[in-house]
Amino acid sequence: MELALDCPNCAAGMEHLALEGVYAAALEIDLCFACHVLWFDKRESIHLTASGVLELFRVLHEHREDPRHALDRRSRCPRCQRRLSIRHDIGKGGRFSYYACPSGHGRLTPFSEFLKEKEFVRELNAAERHRLRVEVKEVQCSRCGAPVEVGGSFACDHCGSPLTVLDAEAVERTLRALSAEREQESGNPEDDEMRARALASMEAMRSRGDDPFGRFGPGVRRRDGLSPFDLLTASIGFLFGDS
Repeated sequence: MELALDCPNCAAGMEHLALEGVYAAALEIDLCFACHVLWFDKRESIHLTASGVLELFRVLHEHREDPRHALDRRSRCPRCQRRLSIRHDIGKGGRFSYYACPSGHGRLTPFSEFLKEKEFVRELNAAERHRLRVEVKEVQCSRCGAPVEVGGSFACDHCGSPLTVLDAEAVERTLRALSAEREQESGNPEDDEMRARALASMEAMRSRGDDPFGRFGPGVRRRDGLSPFDLLTASIGFLFGDS
């Protein structure tokens, strides 16, 4: 196996993750959990099966407590060391962005932007915005890691990205698709149980209409001055029973 690349943002070694792709092809990507970024070699996009998506969510959840580095706009390609340039695109789920190598070696994508591209996140609704104004002083940008003062725009002043959370309906559709894929297979009982719990969590969130960050958890910075937390990471926790 090829040695892990150095993260274009912090220069630490990235970790390999093999995910299940369409057409039975295994897709191997590089991740830096401290920077919340993924590196794709020479791919405009990545096509994951429902199983691959759930595995990515699981790994992100396992590393939710890792120290977080803010994104540096001067990041360089791990292949040729040329400076990456920001690119903007639009898909069915709305606008997303990534950082591309000018020589075409690949692209650096923040976790939150990847989830936007794959239509797994949404912006906050009116009720969620109101609750943040009342209970929370500051959160962390899911895209660049910068602190975001909760206010009228609900967007990061540093990178301009709006605050987002996991879209329960989109995730529930993916989980149901995975259940259909695995219905005729004798899979791993632990995987089956995890999928069932995740589906139940998404069904409950959607049916109740609750805000997907629940009781916020110990990392939230309320009016008492605790450190800020990432709304998207917190909402992913709902997949695994963290409510």
